[in-house]
Amino acid sequence: MKYILLSFFVTISTFAFEISSVKVQGENEALVKFIGVGPKPLTPSFKLVGNTIEVSLGNATLKDVYQGKLDASSPHALVHRVSVYEASNKQLKATIVVNGSLEGLKNRISFPEGSDSVNLKIEYPKVGNSTIELLKEEQLPLQEISAENKKETKSFQWIQLVLFFVVLIGAGVGTFFVVKFAKTKGAWGGSRKYLIEQLSYVPIGGTKSGVALVKVGSEFVLLGVSPNQVSFLSSLPKLTQNYEEETLFEKNTFKEAVKEQIRERSINV
Repeated sequence: MKYILLSFFVTISTFAFEISSVKVQGENEALVKFIGVGPKPLTPSFKLVGNTIEVSLGNATLKDVYQGKLDASSPHALVHRVSVYEASNKQLKATIVVNGSLEGLKNRISFPEGSDSVNLKIEYPKVGNSTIELLKEEQLPLQEISAENKKETKSFQWIQLVLFFVVLIGAGVGTFFVVKFAKTKGAWGGSRKYLIEQLSYVPIGGTKSGVALVKVGSEFVLLGVSPNQVSFLSSLPKLTQNYEEETLFEKNTFKEAVKEQIRERSINV
């Protein structure tokens, strides 16, 4: 029996009250509810520092999604903000910033029981109804901070990040194809960049002399090239016409034209 009880207490000690959300509600008072699951912690302790209530919660943890800290704006006239953070192993601290008069604040704080929450109640100050109504008029719209809301925010951030990378990759692919298309059209290839272009060169007889095809403006000319001089051989009007009709120059056409000129000159000689 002794071992069973010991095992039971050891098992219980390994569990803690896990807080998943914080709510602030109440009409005639502010009821701060630390909602969660697990064994309830011992009666919380608190101390006052100015207009802030510092609460200690033993044997309690925050849900993993909060990564050790939860901040929530309060919808209640008496409470401005609630923050919960992990102080040590299974030890939480909560700070509650109070609005309005601080008169008798210590006596206006209590910890009522809750079925699924640890509750802290703050009563309105003992002043006239006009002051209480003024506080209620300044009340913010309802805003509940919970683990589910935080998950939705994280999911939205992930979606934004994925969309950013998709757009970035799409822009890179688009740029690649635009550059490739421009090169095929000769815009960036350099083939029409200069007024005078040497298009091809054919050596003759294994010597250092040869025949070069040069484009000057829109005309093609055939030049004889040797180590000592460059001489004009012939213009090529047919080649010029073909080049204007076709955007790309064919090597075979050039070779045939060179051979034809060489044959003609050989016959004339």
